Amino acid sequence: LAAEVASLFPFGVLHLGGDELAPKIWDYSPAASALKAREGLETRDDLQGWTMAHLAADLATRGVRVASWEEASRGCQGGIGHDALIFSWTGQGAGVEAARMGHDVVMCPAQHTYLDMAHTGDRDDWGANWAAFIALEDTVNWSPVPVDAPDIAERVVGVQGTFWCEFTCVDTEMEPMLAPRILGVACKGWEVDGQTDGARLRALAGAY
Repeated sequence: LAAEVASLFPFGVLHLGGDELAPKIWDYSPAASALKAREGLETRDDLQGWTMAHLAADLATRGVRVASWEEASRGCQGGIGHDALIFSWTGQGAGVEAARMGHDVVMCPAQHTYLDMAHTGDRDDWGANWAAFIALEDTVNWSPVPVDAPDIAERVVGVQGTFWCEFTCVDTEMEPMLAPRILGVACKGWEVDGQTDGARLRALAGAY
């Protein structure tokens, strides 16, 4: 099925997901227990990494590069492997770890790039807040290459702004959440750190 889905798109890349696996998802599965015993796996992360690696291996033979959320790079066998592109979303730490394992990384830390988060803590400000309240300044006041990890610079291949719409169903709710913060996320993809700040972006957005 994954190969069939990959064939529908011309990019040669397929994102396999792999995030937010329930902690005890396989604890009561005899088949999962048998597989873990046979392959020397102990934890949920070990089993997920083993599974993702096998799927990635099959796709690699078909010329498809895989991508996944950060969780897929975990596990005693090194996780997904196979030149997978890793999306680091819970913060940047997982992205640093993946980069040092040899993965290319897209930085999309929820605290800066998740545009479904509310701008402020005002009760009338639409959006979620499980990651943070994200002001325009927060979308630009961070570095895709963390200052304490300059060694991974060549592995950070991009940034991604994200908008999950479980609670936002109409354009009138979505548009003020995207703009102007999407400008801040975009700047992180092409500008030198510190070149643009929130004030400059607010002035730019107000001019149009």
